[in-house]
Amino acid sequence: MSTYWNHLLSVALLATSLGAECAPWVLRTAAQEGSAPKFSQSNGVVAGHCPDILHAIELADKDLRFAIAPMSMPIRRIEKDIRAGHLDIICALLDSPIRNEIAQRVSTPIYMVRERLVGLRGDDQNITGFEDLARTGGLVATQAGASYTEKLRGYQVKVDETSSSVALQNIVRKRVRYFYTNELTAVYYIKAEGLEDKLYLLPATMGQTPSYLWVGKQVAPEVLPRLEVALAKLKKDGTLDRIYRSYGGTP
Repeated sequence: MSTYWNHLLSVALLATSLGAECAPWVLRTAAQEGSAPKFSQSNGVVAGHCPDILHAIELADKDLRFAIAPMSMPIRRIEKDIRAGHLDIICALLDSPIRNEIAQRVSTPIYMVRERLVGLRGDDQNITGFEDLARTGGLVATQAGASYTEKLRGYQVKVDETSSSVALQNIVRKRVRYFYTNELTAVYYIKAEGLEDKLYLLPATMGQTPSYLWVGKQVAPEVLPRLEVALAKLKKDGTLDRIYRSYGGTP
């Protein structure tokens, strides 16, 4: 049996155990690859922005529990497993046609994504919008499976889908000109890769888009209303904003 399926089996067994002892609903999810600080991993332990939010939901509703698979996955694999019923929720992704097809969106946004460009220091361009970006003619890296990839292509921007770390290294190597990503991920990986002296965030915010919790359509219908209530409560009492600020964001 593959490592991937071993991980899914362990999550399923954990869900069964927790479901019997603690709660009627244990919702399976997976860490998104290359998405820190949303998800980060060290010695098999998954931490980050989304795990903190999921823990806060557990505190708000004692009948909800979450099991996070220890192996990170690319966005498209997570979407595939939601469709197949192997996973139950996706944490903090933007709205897209495929996600509306396979899942239901909890209406309270988890946070607002600020879309930014990372560029090479010394390569100064006055880019304030997508038309400016397209006129540069440069190749723009995005995280594979990111929903804003199609938006860029709609403006005739040339796109290279890859991982966050590879995207930054490719800017330094001048294989791509920019990396289009969310602000928190950009700041995290520039620091993690030790590239503060080589890369910078361009001043313009290219877009601000709400990021949501998604619930697979195979999940028991009682779960979505409970998540709606829990997230609305966490937004109202300031918990979601406090968690966001703890990772360097400005709500």
